[in-house]
Amino acid sequence: MTARGRRRRALFASVVLTGAGAAGAAAATWLAGAASAQTVDPRRPTTLTVGAPGGASPIDRVDAQRTGLSRAPLPTGALHVAWRRALGASIDHAPIAVAGGDVVAVVGRGDLVTLDRDGDERGRATIGGGASGPPASLSDGTIVVVTSAADAVFVIRGAPRFRTHLGGERALAGGVSPLALDDGGVVVGVAHELTALDARGGVRARAALPEPIHGPLLSGAGKVIAVTISGAIYGWSPGREAERLGSFGGPVDGGAAFSDARTLVGVVEGARLQAVDLVRGSSAPRAVAGGTYFLGPPAMRGAAAYLLAETPGRDFLLTLDAAGQETGRALVATSPPPTLADGGAAPYSAAPHVGPVVDRAGAVAFATPDGRVGMVSATGAVDTLGESICGRGSAARGGGAVVGLTPVEGGFVVACDGGGIAKIVGS
Repeated sequence: MTARGRRRRALFASVVLTGAGAAGAAAATWLAGAASAQTVDPRRPTTLTVGAPGGASPIDRVDAQRTGLSRAPLPTGALHVAWRRALGASIDHAPIAVAGGDVVAVVGRGDLVTLDRDGDERGRATIGGGASGPPASLSDGTIVVVTSAADAVFVIRGAPRFRTHLGGERALAGGVSPLALDDGGVVVGVAHELTALDARGGVRARAALPEPIHGPLLSGAGKVIAVTISGAIYGWSPGREAERLGSFGGPVDGGAAFSDARTLVGVVEGARLQAVDLVRGSSAPRAVAGGTYFLGPPAMRGAAAYLLAETPGRDFLLTLDAAGQETGRALVATSPPPTLADGGAAPYSAAPHVGPVVDRAGAVAFATPDGRVGMVSATGAVDTLGESICGRGSAARGGGAVVGLTPVEGGFVVACDGGGIAKIVGS
């Protein structure tokens, strides 16, 4: 054995991996390719927690494929509010639900707020660096947030422990949801650059893309997947160059999602649900909006897609099969169509909106652009809360539009841009 081989053997003998099966094997493969980028003292054993992060929704849109597929049944029966809290500052992104049932949200002034399963505030950590992006939970429960100052901040047990400056364009930092890795690390995106970090914030690898990243990072087809602002799709294996895998042919609304191991789908310009085969690089419309306007991102239950669609004065929850055929249409809200001062029809403009979430039975939780929240059962029955969750109040009162739906144990959480969070349960 060479001297170099003896050093590598000593290094890996000092690392204890916790986890099982494929996750542990994947972590070992990652470490073997990135050992030169890590600082490990072989005299002091280090424990790395590996495997998928725990919790009902540890990253934005539930999982690394961004499917919006709830890990537990969504509420049934008459809906009601179990608890409601005002966090005192604006919220820009959906909260996450981590192991133990806690709900974690980032507020606009840069605080990471943790609520327990009953909605009581468990802790508040000041991240700094201005407004921050969506949080993500890692395998060991560490929370990672990228700030508008292009810093990746690692929060452990309620306190910031590691901070890594990523560089890049500050104006574009903080908007891309990080991707937690099964080996305990994370990939973050700032502007047009991807950075792989270990569990202590050490930089493992970087890759530059030709244009800025838009929407959450994903994991699929054996790679880290990034969708850019134009709809181009890139795949990255850290340590190698990123490669272009295909394109949606236009900007994607709210982010893409995997429908199977090789197919990525997304709503493009409200006009179509587009599917891209990442192996062949081919792209084709799965469904065309026709007389409606599609709203992204979709929720995926296998090949079945669930998404909101609008016509003037009406909101629908659509179910589309693998061929793009409509298998369900539920009217979830009506309102007077907007008009101009002269009485004519106003031009259509989609209001800010969030994607629905679905459970394994096909029940769907939704929030309409005007703030109505409800459920569509697997049989198509609609139940809407009889009250406005967010309203149009001040941040101190938790008012504002819906910015996120997050599955949690026993129900789902609604986040409002005014700073309010409420848990919705069934009877």
